[in-house]
Amino acid sequence: MSVKGGQLRFLTNDEIYDIHMATMNILEHVGVKFQSQEALQILAEAGAYVDFKKEIARIPEHLVREAIKKAPCSTTLFGRDFKYKLKLEDKRVYFAILGWVPYVLDLETGMRRRGTLMDIDLFFRLGDYLENIHALDWAVSPKDVPESLVHAYGLLSGFKNTTKPLEGYIRGKKQAEDCIKMASVVAGSEEELMKKPLLYAIENPISPLQHSKDMIEGLIVYARHKQPLVIAPECQAGTTAPATLAGLLVQQNAEILSGIVLAELVSPGAPVLYGTVSTIADMRTGNIALGAVEAGLINVATAQLAQYYGIPSRGTGGTTDSKVPDIQAGIEKAITLLLASLAGINFIYSFAGTLESTLTMSYEQLVIDNELAGMVLRVLKGVKVDDETLAVDIIENVGPEGHYLTQKHTLENFKKEHYIPVIVNREKWEKWNMSGSKDLRDIARKEVLKILKEHKPTPLDPGIERELTKIVKEIEKRESQ
Repeated sequence: MSVKGGQLRFLTNDEIYDIHMATMNILEHVGVKFQSQEALQILAEAGAYVDFKKEIARIPEHLVREAIKKAPCSTTLFGRDFKYKLKLEDKRVYFAILGWVPYVLDLETGMRRRGTLMDIDLFFRLGDYLENIHALDWAVSPKDVPESLVHAYGLLSGFKNTTKPLEGYIRGKKQAEDCIKMASVVAGSEEELMKKPLLYAIENPISPLQHSKDMIEGLIVYARHKQPLVIAPECQAGTTAPATLAGLLVQQNAEILSGIVLAELVSPGAPVLYGTVSTIADMRTGNIALGAVEAGLINVATAQLAQYYGIPSRGTGGTTDSKVPDIQAGIEKAITLLLASLAGINFIYSFAGTLESTLTMSYEQLVIDNELAGMVLRVLKGVKVDDETLAVDIIENVGPEGHYLTQKHTLENFKKEHYIPVIVNREKWEKWNMSGSKDLRDIARKEVLKILKEHKPTPLDPGIERELTKIVKEIEKRESQ
């Protein structure tokens, strides 16, 4: 299913070491703020220098090295039937849908509106079908569900509408425990869930150099249950991080490694991913610029640092600041996705279907991004050179002025060698014009409607669905009190 990146490197080994040593300086002498007394106590007992009043932990290098040794170099995400799995290791590359986006481009009107629970269902069904989208999240934060229940409704929708791996909610201890309880029902038991993780969770440090209370509470729950944890800062060069990319990488590294240290102290061997959502700030406006080419550079460097520590990576290639599926979206998504993929980012999140700096989801963009992901995966396969692909005897047989359409070699190899797009139009102008002169967004919308009409996800076991629904009802009752 996956192919390998890792061909692209911008940092030398010496530069990676310089970033590492600068990070150790920051961790030991500046420290990181943990807004959790439980986390601070865990760090203090392990040997960190903790100021409980200021909530600052200064972490010595030996704790970082011990944590890196304990962190697995490989982790596997499973779908609900355990047959679908993603092995995150080495330089394998996978793509995922983003979660918790406030807005969606309405499929009928094309206008931006708030997301709903129905959107969550539809995006799960769509993502379940698209072959180049490997892991899913509930794409939008629904306005028609109380915030305290979103995690339960979202996860129930995910288990019902896809067999692919899902993200779990991490903001708060109770909510994280609810997700673990639901996933344990699907896995068969809590013990089975720990052996075969059905959830991954993303902890976003607050730049500069902070971990929020609710995120840390959730991190501790997921670490104890051996569900893969992504530590992914969203540093913005020039506002919440140094303007220089090297300085940003030092700060980001400190934020990531401090989270990994805590996770491994909570549960030695807890699976973790070295992540990034970092980019530059547009210094003309102060807005985040997730579609900036610098975001691609940061992803390449992040992949190299993750490989240096021997930890799987998560990145944000394929992001855009465009508000609609247009040429700007195509340019920004293509360059950032290709850079992250060539660098060997293992798990590329914040990509599929997103617009407006990940504030908006688009059904059409998701289908377009599936096509883009397919092209990138073809690039990562490279050029196979052997006796069959060199095709010397075929070239001799055809000779000058011949063609290859009737050759058996062509029939046997073109599907292996050529990426065949589903929605990208390669017809001549005349045929395109006669077919209605449709642009890519129009074609993608038609494909979305076709998939949603025809694709039926593998049904969830009725007994499991009843048990999950019961848990959701219990959460509703708890939150209403």
